Amino acid sequence: MLKPKKITLAYFTGTGCTKEVCLCFAQQLAKNGLESKTINLESHDPGKLKQPDLLVIFSPVYAFRLASITEKWVKGLPKSSRTMTAIVPVSGGGDISPNTACTIACRRILKRKGYHVIYERMAVMPSNFGINAGREIDQQLIHILPEKTKEMVEDIMAGKHHFLLAKPWDRFLSMLGKGEHLGARFFGASIHPSLKCTHCGLCSQKCPVHNIKMEGGKPKFGFRCIWCLRCIYACPVHALNAGILSSVVLKEGFRLQELKKQEYKEFDTDQTNLKPKGAWKGVGEYLK
Repeated sequence: MLKPKKITLAYFTGTGCTKEVCLCFAQQLAKNGLESKTINLESHDPGKLKQPDLLVIFSPVYAFRLASITEKWVKGLPKSSRTMTAIVPVSGGGDISPNTACTIACRRILKRKGYHVIYERMAVMPSNFGINAGREIDQQLIHILPEKTKEMVEDIMAGKHHFLLAKPWDRFLSMLGKGEHLGARFFGASIHPSLKCTHCGLCSQKCPVHNIKMEGGKPKFGFRCIWCLRCIYACPVHALNAGILSSVVLKEGFRLQELKKQEYKEFDTDQTNLKPKGAWKGVGEYLK
């Protein structure tokens, strides 16, 4: 059985879901008598990472691959010849096309630096991009998270190896995902405040890549956006609007903490939108 003494959990989160997975993972480690250190990679210098026995990287999936901020952090890691590594991608659709190759780029970088990638497993959380499966399914995903992270921890501690099975077409899409970096820049630059804006500056404070500056009391958006949507969903008065591709923003907004506070109710996972051929096939498989 694997018993690492030094465990580091590194995460990037846009609107809270990936952080939730990371913290739940840490709780499961603690239940197994294992201590871990949690770092937020958006404010951490990878070159200063003290080599742990086990490094677990948590990242949302953007455009068929891990978030660009995650890949940039991994590129900055020092070389290592002994650190075991696990990757936990977090998506709203599950382990299905086009997400099956999302870890490939990150895995290759890690291997070139000498890290031993031993485990990959996708966690599914409520979708905040484009479409959402509905409140009941969101609650079910949050409710089942401790069980899923428990399985991951037990697998890793037992020395089990597990990797996402990347489909050939998804490998190609993951390469095209680089285009997301450019698309995100234009999306971010198109965001503008409405007359409801109170000039509080919260969006500027929360941007993980410092893409928003306050000029004349109003937020001005640059070309460094990574499409995390944190600014739009965190705005207390819903004053931010996207000038292009506005359809990716959920009209009802997205607030994970509010979802967590709602009463959980059991429901039938065989409902229409979770059937094998439905839009949420991957979510249905994950819940079952």
